[in-house]
Amino acid sequence: MSAPTRRKPTLRERDPSDPLRRVVELAQRGRMILEVSTIDLEAAEVVLGSFHPTTWHFRHALNEAKRSWDRLRAEFGGATLEEALKEAPLMVLTLGDEGGDLPRAVLIPIGGRAYEVARVEGTEIAPVQWRINRLTPALEHGPYYVCRLQDGSTQCDCAEWTYRLDTTDPHFACKHLAALAALGWI
Repeated sequence: MSAPTRRKPTLRERDPSDPLRRVVELAQRGRMILEVSTIDLEAAEVVLGSFHPTTWHFRHALNEAKRSWDRLRAEFGGATLEEALKEAPLMVLTLGDEGGDLPRAVLIPIGGRAYEVARVEGTEIAPVQWRINRLTPALEHGPYYVCRLQDGSTQCDCAEWTYRLDTTDPHFACKHLAALAALGWI
């Protein structure tokens, strides 16, 4: 009789002090903060102009985010950060107030980019649905929609899932499905 095989714990299941988990979490958080800072500055320049005090504040925030990213690169190395950004999401960044005036935005890292995710009202056929939109560069063809169907299967309308020519696996998951599954959302 063979001994039961133990599955290797995912990064999410590892202790927060685990060095690999720490690098992945720092890389994902740093990249998302960098993208949000870039978008904030661009919006402030469009709405308020380049020399408005609020725009200067966002310019300073972006510069600080860039310095932080450079410190991460110096500490861990660029190749390590790029590999860490390929991992399943470990963190979620929520912007705005739950009960306040600002709308809430939920951001997750997928493939090294920040995506805004929003739950969409389900249907009888697809009770669990999400809208996913990349922050930068913005998606050319609108947001992607990801769902879990009533039979338990999952679907995404991204090109990777739609044109999965290299696989006949019925459980194939594109990076969007894999990210939401890693978070336990789909």
